[in-house]
Amino acid sequence: MAKRKRKQASIRLRAIRRKRGLTFAEVHSRSLAIAKELGRKEFVIPPSRLHDFEVQGVVPSIFRVYTLARVYRSRVFTILSWYGVPKR
Repeated sequence: MAKRKRKQASIRLRAIRRKRGLTFAEVHSRSLAIAKELGRKEFVIPPSRLHDFEVQGVVPSIFRVYTLARVYRSRVFTILSWYGVPKR
């Protein structure tokens, strides 16, 4: 994936988190609840990992994309599209 695409995705992730008024800790807390509900630790997003997504341009796993979509009240495919994944 192009570095530019990852940078743009990082900026969008930070923007939507801030728009929703969430801190890293709040996203983590909500991700813990989702992971517990679904019975899989892969859905947890530690604050340090969220920082990596927003600042370092690290690409989240599919499990964490799902969590981000739920926490940010967005669509999974919207977030995936930021990373260059087509809807079709």
